[in-house]
Amino acid sequence: MKLNLIDLKIRSRDIDTLVKLINQHNDDIDIEMVRRAYRFAENAHKNDKRLSGEPYIVHPLEVSIILAQLRLDTNTLCAALLHDVVEDTAVTLERISTEFNEETATLVDGVTKISSIKQKSKAVSQAETLRKMLFATIKDVRVIIIKLADKLHNMRTLMFQPEEKQKRIAKETMDIYAPIARRLGMSQMSSELEDLAFRVLYPDDYIDIKQQLAQRKHELEDFIETVRHTLREKLKLSKIDVDISGRAKHYYSIYRKLREQNKSFDEIYDIRGIRVITKEVKDCYAVLGVIHTIWSPVASRFKDYIAVPKSNMYQSLHTTVIGPGGFPLEIQIRTEEMHATAEMGIAAHWIYKEKALKKDYKNLKLLQDIYEWQSNLKDSKEFMKSLKMDLYEDEIFVFTPKGKIIKLGIGGTPIDFAYTIHTEIGNHTVGAKVNNKLVPLKTKLKSGDIVEILTSKKGHPSEAWLKIVNSPNARYKVRNWLRKQRDFPEDREKKEEEHRQEKTATVTIPQEEQIKLKTVTRQKGTGFTINGTSNIMIKLSQCCQPIPGDPVVGFITRGRGITVHKKECPSLKRLQDERERFINIVWEEASHALYPVKIELQAVDRPNLLRDIADEISLCKTNIIKVEAQVQEKDAAKFKFILEVNSNRHLSEIIAKLKKIKNVTNVFKLNEKVVIK
Repeated sequence: MKLNLIDLKIRSRDIDTLVKLINQHNDDIDIEMVRRAYRFAENAHKNDKRLSGEPYIVHPLEVSIILAQLRLDTNTLCAALLHDVVEDTAVTLERISTEFNEETATLVDGVTKISSIKQKSKAVSQAETLRKMLFATIKDVRVIIIKLADKLHNMRTLMFQPEEKQKRIAKETMDIYAPIARRLGMSQMSSELEDLAFRVLYPDDYIDIKQQLAQRKHELEDFIETVRHTLREKLKLSKIDVDISGRAKHYYSIYRKLREQNKSFDEIYDIRGIRVITKEVKDCYAVLGVIHTIWSPVASRFKDYIAVPKSNMYQSLHTTVIGPGGFPLEIQIRTEEMHATAEMGIAAHWIYKEKALKKDYKNLKLLQDIYEWQSNLKDSKEFMKSLKMDLYEDEIFVFTPKGKIIKLGIGGTPIDFAYTIHTEIGNHTVGAKVNNKLVPLKTKLKSGDIVEILTSKKGHPSEAWLKIVNSPNARYKVRNWLRKQRDFPEDREKKEEEHRQEKTATVTIPQEEQIKLKTVTRQKGTGFTINGTSNIMIKLSQCCQPIPGDPVVGFITRGRGITVHKKECPSLKRLQDERERFINIVWEEASHALYPVKIELQAVDRPNLLRDIADEISLCKTNIIKVEAQVQEKDAAKFKFILEVNSNRHLSEIIAKLKKIKNVTNVFKLNEKVVIK
């Protein structure tokens, strides 16, 4: 089945063109309703002209023709014809609902810009309109299909816009709409959108690639024909019915590979490519076997997307072989239905109606993510940031211990994996095993990894996770959890109280030094030198627990002496308005003072674990003041130690050694009040 979205000359098209196309592809369309929608739109837009000088009705007609080629249903075709009447004329949604039906009106509403934001900036207006449209897509995916068809025709006629506007629209298409089409499996539409935008944004590169392909046209055609003939003769012997065609490589796809892989034109594997379409799935693998008996396969270039489909429903076998003349040749093998889905994605549901009920397009990852964001991402900028990150995710495939396939973006970590399984698993993650080995949570996963998540009822996300997670969905869930904690008054008051409680030490400075504010005075036993002052109490802040080696600063309190903080301590932000009360604090070079610090160690429990930890701490020449230990769910062990250290370097050495102990998954310093009983 060959699909073609290539535009014909606009002036030769009218409602009869649309009807003829419908009759060729779809017997279920209500032709009279479509004609009525055309007349209604034509009358509503009768005073409007396009920049090309043509009647405005040309645009909605072309959008409907694109959708008719995709074999969409009656209400979608009518909504395409009517999609601008509410936005650009006096027609209301209520009238569309009355004249046609509620379903058509809902589709029109989904693609209509939000009138209440016309006074806002262009960027905000576009973001909020796109957000509204995508949320409508969750309820009915036809909304985004209509919008993509609308964008496609506008891009085909972009030459009538001013140059500056051409570039803005082309960039928006390249950044948002082409990736959306690809994430929805609509590769044919996505590729055309990319090429049209590429021509505007990078005209010199576009012309260069077009010329290089033209120069090699006959060479490539001869090569492909030789391959087709050879393969066709071999498959006849196997009695496998197939359709073999050359596969056109899109300009922007070539440009992207040249740029990203730093390769020459001849080094791009899939400039030379063929596609084999079969009747049944079993024939796909039979064809693959025949191909590998004719030409030598490149082992690293085989991918089975039939067994493991992409998240946009794409299914196909990909193999690269060394073809005639020693040239690399990429071959795609798929069934007719897979081919329709590969080209049209979710739109293929309307072709295979009898099978559409067995599929659920709401399982598409993009729509799942949008559903997650719907009620929580209130800010349009935050929504657009998450959307763009989601659109550019490439995929890896990893497995649960029971063999379930989980799809993640490249660069995904165990935390991304955990949140993909379930939000609560992500929120209670304390460790991870990859291929049966304990790994840090920041580990980047690879296709084929077997991932097991260790959880605890007391486990929870931290700010540090925002630097680890890769997927926008996981990042949103971590932020959502952290936001809820900050919004809890009881938790906030508890943290503030902990910040107020600090360990104190009194230092006496000679009276005669009181006014020598620029004189550095070293005080025996304190571990500090202080730039001027005397007879004052020095307090180590418990909110950040400074120890020798940490860059520090002093803050002169009212009646409670000087509090010493780390320079990066978050508590200092609320004190910035009183800069005159800060004082320089320097650690003594050869201090023998010891400072209690609290650390947490997380591990998977095993015999003699605590003994091994205690032995390692002892070898670090430090003293354990206090220890708390507990074993939680799934053998997750947690230890809290109060240790005496003499410097930040000393503490770092201890933590580094503890991390090397078998089964230990994480060790870190706790910014909690140190209580010694």
